Amino acid sequence: MDGRQISAIGPSNEISAPDGSKVTVCDYGNSTILPGLVDGHTHMMAPGDGTHGDITGAEEDDILLMRAIKNAKTFLAAGVTTARENGAKNKVAFSLKKGIRSGLSEGPEMIISGRPITITGGHFWYCGSEADGIDGVRQEVRKLVKEGADFIKIMATGGSTWSSDPLRPSYTAEEIAVIVEEAHHFGRLTAAHCASMQGIKNSLDAGVDMIIHCVFEDETGMYDFNEPLAEQLAAAKAWVNPTLHVVQAGIDHTERKGYNRGWLTKDEQASLDSSKASLETRVDSVNRLIKMGVRMIAGSDSPWGAFPPGEFVKEMIALNKAGLSNTEALVTGLSHAAESIAAGERAGTLSPGRPGDILIVGGDPTSNLNALWDIKDVYKSGVRIERPD
Repeated sequence: MDGRQISAIGPSNEISAPDGSKVTVCDYGNSTILPGLVDGHTHMMAPGDGTHGDITGAEEDDILLMRAIKNAKTFLAAGVTTARENGAKNKVAFSLKKGIRSGLSEGPEMIISGRPITITGGHFWYCGSEADGIDGVRQEVRKLVKEGADFIKIMATGGSTWSSDPLRPSYTAEEIAVIVEEAHHFGRLTAAHCASMQGIKNSLDAGVDMIIHCVFEDETGMYDFNEPLAEQLAAAKAWVNPTLHVVQAGIDHTERKGYNRGWLTKDEQASLDSSKASLETRVDSVNRLIKMGVRMIAGSDSPWGAFPPGEFVKEMIALNKAGLSNTEALVTGLSHAAESIAAGERAGTLSPGRPGDILIVGGDPTSNLNALWDIKDVYKSGVRIERPD
């Protein structure tokens, strides 16, 4: 590396530094050198300990920012050198990105939506981005672009927010089309949270660039792998971020509570049963979409729900179990993730002239993805990151 960039790549016997250069030689033995990981879906303000989003959203901005700073450091130490932030309260994400860029704190290169656009009382309303109707959503896109949003996140359906319904669409296809048109006008990609099929349909009809969650359930909550909708998704070449492990993390969290107490409440048991059924159908739909050629990326959705920061590898492993090969699953957290979030020119691959964002792990993750846990070193822009033991 030459300062903050990669200067050359190749076998050690073919690489030489210019005469007089100060060189540090690192021998990692039986290890693999990778690009830094790219997590396409994070929520840095969340604790990742099972706290409900409505409770997190009610916290003061300064507390959320302090937590986001701490979480960003954890992501970086775990090998994530680029992360897309999919929604934080008010200007928390903007401040986090600026602080990292300014060198005030360590963290991944942040690509941010700022605040997701949602209907009044819709999913994530507490982040302060409520907008209704054609004129309302157009104005909100322009406001976010003015503030520095790198992409536009759309809540096309409800979600876990108490005042919303995940099974029902929030915006019409016409409203989403205006958001997409306005975002593209300013050179921003779009991504839509879709917790049920009508939201997927509305988003695809509107030309959204990425479908998040991509849950094939109808308005009654019944799983229905709609072949025409899946074909439309494949034909649109939209990226899909299925967020599988966040569901498993919630299951694990509830089961731990039951184990520690010796019992679960009726509501907890019902939630556990529902989550297990949902995960099974979501894995099935992802497997079918993979076979149809739909483009997948890894985005953890961490530290949302009970998915702690620093465990992004689990999402790639979940995609591997859903039908991708080891190498294909690895790429979802590297070049594919980078391309899908408009960071493909600087992240996700190693080549001369790119930033020195590098992850070294023991073993070979193309043979076993668990090798990604054995981190030897992390570099961001050519600088070695000090990691906790």
